Amino acid sequence: MQHVFSGLPAAPGIGVGTLYIYNPLPQRSHPHARTVQASTPAEEWERFVVALQRVDDELARLSAVGNSFLSDIFHVHREILHDKTLTDSVLAGIDNGLTASEATQQATADLVDIFENLSDAYFASRATDIRDVSQRLLVHLDGVSLAQQLHDLPPDTILVAEDLTAFDTGHLSSTTVVGIALAGSAPTAHTSILARSLGLPLICALGPGIMQLEGNQPAIVDGIQGRLFVMPDTETLESYQEMRVRLRSFRISAEASSHEPAVTVDGCNVPVRANINSREDVLLIPSSGADGIGLLRTEYLFQQRTTPPSVKTQVEAYREMADQLPGEIFTVRLLDIGGDKPVQYLPQPLESNPFLGVRGIRLLLQEPHLLQDQLQALVLLAREVPPTNTIRVLVPMVSKVAELTRVLEILDQVDHVADVRYPGGPLQIGVMIEVPAAALMADHFASLVDFFSIGTNDLSQYTLAADRVNSAVAALATSLDPSVLRLIGMTCDAGAAAGIPVTVCGEMAGDPSITPLLLGLGVKELSVATPSVALVKYAVRQTDMAQARLLARAALECGRAQDVTALLKQNI
Repeated sequence: MQHVFSGLPAAPGIGVGTLYIYNPLPQRSHPHARTVQASTPAEEWERFVVALQRVDDELARLSAVGNSFLSDIFHVHREILHDKTLTDSVLAGIDNGLTASEATQQATADLVDIFENLSDAYFASRATDIRDVSQRLLVHLDGVSLAQQLHDLPPDTILVAEDLTAFDTGHLSSTTVVGIALAGSAPTAHTSILARSLGLPLICALGPGIMQLEGNQPAIVDGIQGRLFVMPDTETLESYQEMRVRLRSFRISAEASSHEPAVTVDGCNVPVRANINSREDVLLIPSSGADGIGLLRTEYLFQQRTTPPSVKTQVEAYREMADQLPGEIFTVRLLDIGGDKPVQYLPQPLESNPFLGVRGIRLLLQEPHLLQDQLQALVLLAREVPPTNTIRVLVPMVSKVAELTRVLEILDQVDHVADVRYPGGPLQIGVMIEVPAAALMADHFASLVDFFSIGTNDLSQYTLAADRVNSAVAALATSLDPSVLRLIGMTCDAGAAAGIPVTVCGEMAGDPSITPLLLGLGVKELSVATPSVALVKYAVRQTDMAQARLLARAALECGRAQDVTALLKQNI
């Protein structure tokens, strides 16, 4: 008999296969059950230090070659690895007679307990990252992988788990795993990001009931609608088999035409640019067919350092990337850090809700030297680039017009800004629309800037007052909620009235099924992760703007996100 579980779509695609139930997390070790005698405390500590260095080297390599967001994942893991609370706890355990492995398990288990019991959902979600670091350390201490069972999965596996760490997900192969179903987690969790980079359909927040399922049952993962079918009936199975074939054909056609311009059926050109996280990501742009950089997250330049990068260091880093993209738009977001993304040289007090605290432009205005140096570096870059290039500067987390005017005042004081900041000049200024207040005041912002960029991930969670990393409420924070769509439409209207382009750079932009809706709302440009560029460009070419506007009008009249989803399904 067919059973259907509903969750949140986290990585698109269709997977048809057989269930495999995975319970990866180790239990706490018990010293009295030890079968191998510990060496001296000094020798055990040395073993831990060697393992820590090997894990750090491993994470450094991973962070250097990641796709968008992946570098951030491994930067976080390196910070956990070197956290004094962890290392001091391990040392204390060793001094009390534990082996390095036992002390590591105990210390990380204690930290997981602390974080899981925090009232703040963001910090509670860091428990998975701590487990990941623990697994990596134990592999090097014991020589046995806790995720060993993921190496030998049978073909057409649909992996069912409570959650997966980045370490777990890194062991998966798309040749054997066709889909992932998680009881917990959220679409913005690290596992979801990794699954998207691997092309594996994933559903999260399915609830604890799926962990009671028996393995080896036939199942379907619908990473588009967020549904898991167990023991699907014949009609459902045939329908999804056909859908999977259509999706595969769509991808093949999209990739074959990835370097062709994205022009709608009725002749509207829609630039599709890339979101990148580091200089390594720039190497992927030429093969992806992206029309330049729509969002460079500059946090990687400021993290894992004891002092802020100098103006010279920043210019060299930006120049290296811009030189690889002659004639293209290069969009740089100003440093966007806060209580949830700290840097060593900028101590910040622990905030009960860092998403509503001192972050983005709020922090930069409190630390104007950081803002001035970054603006100076971008002005110098704009003076160097060929006339065909445009350097766009994005101001993050803006909620008040006064914040933007203060940034512009500081920019006006930067040396040589007049050489590059003028109508039609190589330096353009834009604001991130990711707070409802900014969307509501978009007409006032529009007269001060050259473009808008909508961050739909944050706009959704702030509009719906739902933390997108908290699986208990993440379903509320959907970008397809009519309230979010109305704010996007309002922003597009303000942009059109002022004659400035509006782009979307959130996860919403990377879903080709939503492309017609965004274009119909008035979005002029899209910026997506490089693996999505070809698919989104192909979706643009299938779009008729007259039909897209009708679709948008109907979506704005909907009362629920489910109704918008049904409209999109009819449009496919």
